[in-house]
Amino acid sequence: MRGFNTKSINVKTAIAYVLLTILNVSIFVLMVFENQLDLIAENSILNSQNKGSGLKYRIDNIIRTESDITTVVINKILKDAGALGISNLTLFSEGGKIFVNMVNNKIVEKKTAEVMELKMINMAITKQGFEDKLFFHSVDRKEKSISLYLPFTYSNDKIGVASIKLVMKDIDRQMGYLYRQCLLIGLLVVVVHLVFALLFSKIILVPIRKLNEATNMIAQGKLDIRVPIVRPDEIGQLASSFNEMSVALQRMRDEAKGANPLTGLPGNITIASYIDDCLNKGKVICVLYCDLDNFKAYNDKYGFTRGDEAIIYTRDCLLASAKRRDIKDAFVGHEGGDDFVVVTEFEYWELFAKSFITSFDRGIYQFYNSVDARNGYIESVNRRGERQRFPLMSVSVAVVSNKNRPFRRTAEMIAIAAEVKKYVKSMDGSCYAIDRRTGPVSPTQQLNKDAIQKAQPTNPGQQV
Repeated sequence: MRGFNTKSINVKTAIAYVLLTILNVSIFVLMVFENQLDLIAENSILNSQNKGSGLKYRIDNIIRTESDITTVVINKILKDAGALGISNLTLFSEGGKIFVNMVNNKIVEKKTAEVMELKMINMAITKQGFEDKLFFHSVDRKEKSISLYLPFTYSNDKIGVASIKLVMKDIDRQMGYLYRQCLLIGLLVVVVHLVFALLFSKIILVPIRKLNEATNMIAQGKLDIRVPIVRPDEIGQLASSFNEMSVALQRMRDEAKGANPLTGLPGNITIASYIDDCLNKGKVICVLYCDLDNFKAYNDKYGFTRGDEAIIYTRDCLLASAKRRDIKDAFVGHEGGDDFVVVTEFEYWELFAKSFITSFDRGIYQFYNSVDARNGYIESVNRRGERQRFPLMSVSVAVVSNKNRPFRRTAEMIAIAAEVKKYVKSMDGSCYAIDRRTGPVSPTQQLNKDAIQKAQPTNPGQQV
């Protein structure tokens, strides 16, 4: 079981998403709560307007016939307030002097207004003067009450303020409903975020985790792993590219198993597989079997280390010709020893052969000492143990094509190539020849001079 990795993208995304969800729920619920609370307060204010307007009307009527705030006036106001169901009433002068203070239908001694009450008195007078408001209100959510401040005029030019305090009816039931509403909204937001998180995980995080696991398995050498993600978006394209990469790596590993250890070129198994694949697909190809001439004599005199260098040089000449811009899709392989195989499309075979021979002959002198290079031959012991002169190394290229003959497999092409190579090696210097016989491949069909097209250089480094 894997440990909890705090650096994992899944963990980081989960933490960030949880914090984002909490923030969204908090902000959304708070906005709804404040909005609904304001609506409750507004409803309560609307419900209290009748009492406020009624008391304001009655106070104005009482004071209209009186010259000042007397005990008689106060009693009449208190009586009318009681008739309207108002149990909390305070009469203020503009400066904050209290004429009367009734709390729960009882007179409570209080001479002057508090600081907050003075602020409310001034706000009520200002609202009436500039906005023509009947009253100014203040909501106390903690005490669940509304205070109305009703300005009135007495003694012609003096201003007083009547403050009444009304209980917000049914506030507990409305607040309970508001709490339930906010809870349901919060749960809904959480569910929406949870669904979105699951979709995000399925669409993004799970595929990334699968790709990561597959990458780890490939790093362990399991190149046959594939990611089962098929989608038309960027994640699907990434998975497709990953699968193509794993196929390519597997193919490269399989090819590397058959690669020649000296040159690193594909070996016998890969060569045969490539030729068979071309034949099965119906491609018209030419197979060039390239062989070094007089290589054994060179090895005997200069040693195997220098011989390996000559093999590497031959490989480089072949690869340089394969990379020419006017030659496309040339395959170069190394059967072993001094035998190389090149596969090209039919139209490029002669251009490749000429390029390879020219390149090879131009640089082969570097592998000989000055005396041998000047003489154009070396002295070595032949297979019979006798001293003999051997020409400098050259190359013979035997070419076989399925353009005129229906080859079905590599073995048939190899048999024909052996015949052509034997004929080519009988000529002096670097040269090439192609089998131009037609019809089915027959083991009894003989090779003759008319059946091939050949060419060889007239002097070292030049080829016609």
